[in-house]
Parts: sequence; structure tokens; C-alpha cells
Amino acid sequence: NRPAYDQIMQGISGLMSITGEPDGEPQKIGIAVTDIGAGMWSAFAIMAALHHREQHGEGQYIDVSMMDAQVAWLTYQAAYFFANGEPPKRMGAAHPTLVPYQAFMCQDGKYINVAVGSERIWARFCQGVRREDLQNDPEYAVNSDRVRNRAKLVPMLQEYFLTRPVADWVEDLQEANVPCGPINDLADVFADPQVLARNMYVEIPHPTLGSIKQTGLPIKFSLTPGRIDRHPPLLGEHNQEILEDLGYSVAQVDEMKENAII
Repeated sequence: NRPAYDQIMQGISGLMSITGEPDGEPQKIGIAVTDIGAGMWSAFAIMAALHHREQHGEGQYIDVSMMDAQVAWLTYQAAYFFANGEPPKRMGAAHPTLVPYQAFMCQDGKYINVAVGSERIWARFCQGVRREDLQNDPEYAVNSDRVRNRAKLVPMLQEYFLTRPVADWVEDLQEANVPCGPINDLADVFADPQVLARNMYVEIPHPTLGSIKQTGLPIKFSLTPGRIDRHPPLLGEHNQEILEDLGYSVAQVDEMKENAII
């Protein structure tokens, strides 16, 4: 029964305790992930309840809390705690059990994300960055070795990544089939050819602003493709339609307007 905002729930759920630099303060995620997550869980729950109604002819009460939604998303961090009883620590952009799996600064001050998630990728990574010597070094032979020697390997790689700009590293590593990518700011994101090709940046007409920009639909249906072609409603724009749907007469709606109720 307590009031909740996204940041409060990010803290209570433990998310902020595992987010941020190792020697820094707890940090919140850059978007309202708990607000959005609770809405997504609610949407799933509604669909499941509608399916149950179709099968059994009865409805039910759905209870979704913001805290529950975020605790469910602790996933492997919760599993780590269950396994050894130790609360996970903040690791910045690094992965707790995979190395190298993190961000590195490049020569131009921009960052690249690298995800070496298997030994095959490690071999391709070493070839892509032209450091075959690392592949043959017994200290880094398999992931458990790299995790154990993280404090030596990561600074070495960081120094090496500073020798070239991010675009060069991305090109070479993608050619070597290594999962990687730049850390984009939002100007980069909405100029990205893939974002544009997937219609994730759209403009729609607006009655008072001319047109507005917004993100597109992330779900693509083959038979019933979605679209965004209506603006967010203005304050009170649909009062008439909604109130008439609720059974109010035109005269009653007009009376509400005259009395400044709506």
C-alpha cells in the first residue's frame, strides 16, 4: 500500500546495488525500467487471463507490483546469490563470469562493447584484434583462466584499444564475426541505418505541433503489421466519445462542460 516511483523500486529490488562502477556509488538504470517492466508483466498477465477466460469462462483479479516485476528481472544475479550466498557486486560494464565481455574506450574517446561468450569467439577475437599471442597464452586459454586473470588481461586490452578509433575496431571485429558494437549516443542511434530500416524512428502528424518524432514499434507482424499514425491525445480530446461510450447523453456531456467538470 506504499507509494512507489521507479527509482525507489530500483533501489528496494536490489537493481541499483549491482549497477555502477566497482568503486562508485549505486546507480539507477538510465530509463524507468521498473515502471516499464511492471507494465509489460501486466500485459502478459492480461493476455494469460483472457486465454483462461476463453478456456474456462471466468475472469480473475490480477495483482502486479513494481517490486515483484523488478525482482523477477534479477535473473542470473539472483542465481549467483542463491548459489553462494554472497550479494553480487557492481562491475561497471563488465560481466561477472565472462572475460572479455565489457566496454573499452578507443582512441577517439568513444567506446566499443565486446562480448566474448565462448572459446570460439575468443579465438576469433584474438585474430580480429591481431593479438594471436593472447590465444596461445596459457593464462588466457579458457574463460576460467581469463576470469582468474581479469586484472591483468583487461587493462592490457584497454591500453591496446586506445591505439585505434572505435569505427576501425568495430569493422575488424565484425569482419571476424565477433559480437561487438559501439556505445552510441541518441544522435548516433537515430541516424543508424538499421534503426531507420526497421522503422524505429517515425514522424507523425500533430494538430498543434505540425509533426512529432517518436520511436517506432519493436514488434513486426507478418500478417498484421502495426503502425503509428495517431498523435498522443490532447487533454480532453476524446472526452465526448469516452463519456458517450459510458452511457452519458450529449446533453449530460454538454452540462459537464458548462460546469467545468471536464
